[in-house]
Amino acid sequence: MHIPVLVDEVTNLLDLQPGEVVIDATVGDGGHANKILEHINPGGFLLGIDRDPEAVTFTYEKLSINQQSNQFAIRHGSYCDLDVILKNCGYSGADGILFDLGLSSRQLSNRRGFSFKETAPLDMRFDPESELTAEEIVNSYPKDKLANLLWEFGEERASRRIADAIFKARQKNRIATTTELADIVSSAKGGRKGKIHPATQTFQALRIAVNQELEAIRETLPKAIDLLHPSGRLAVISYHSLEDRIVKQQFRNLYKQGQINLITKKPVRATRSEILNNPRARSAKLRVIEKI
Repeated sequence: MHIPVLVDEVTNLLDLQPGEVVIDATVGDGGHANKILEHINPGGFLLGIDRDPEAVTFTYEKLSINQQSNQFAIRHGSYCDLDVILKNCGYSGADGILFDLGLSSRQLSNRRGFSFKETAPLDMRFDPESELTAEEIVNSYPKDKLANLLWEFGEERASRRIADAIFKARQKNRIATTTELADIVSSAKGGRKGKIHPATQTFQALRIAVNQELEAIRETLPKAIDLLHPSGRLAVISYHSLEDRIVKQQFRNLYKQGQINLITKKPVRATRSEILNNPRARSAKLRVIEKI
């Protein structure tokens, strides 16, 4: 079962009120969305967006159990298009917007290759209709390009050694599954030496590249600010330094330009009790701003 992170912190810092319009731009399995609806009803409206069609179906059915259909809409799409999607729902702006940039437990357990804990196709697409897959990257990218990708998106220090190992392995047989790739990476790095699996950063890099995650958040944050009503708030939960760096820099620039107030001057982290209950909350960082 997926457990959303920093739920109380998100709802409190967004300062949600009855009757407000809120966008959950990465609705996932609806953990935050369900709590948001509790705060904005009666009279509120929630728009949930996700690139994963399975998440859209799951969350719509989940929310429909306790909520009236006119109180929310769950749409399949990219948060890069959140302005168009919101307009199509009949609204021109929002009082609150949330981006939770992590993977859900259901995504990690499905067979799209996000996890190396079980054998699955090397896919890693949030949206199955997207063209680029991790398998294509692993088997077709030139060695130098692959090494640069692992360094840029995974901050993997052994990027060139791993790229060389992948290049040699794919000359013998196409690399098609998560466990094949994980074994190649682990061997290239000399096996497991600590709690973190040697392939963790490689899988992160491939997932980011397949879904163009960093480009998407750079493009969308200014668009989200434009959508906010005055005094509206934007919250972003990131899980690794690459995402958090982008969010921090964009918020800092907007603050210097006088467009926003920083509600959180430093990122909010999960409490020890939440981490014990939900270990994936350990790396979560929440930043919140308010539009002037």
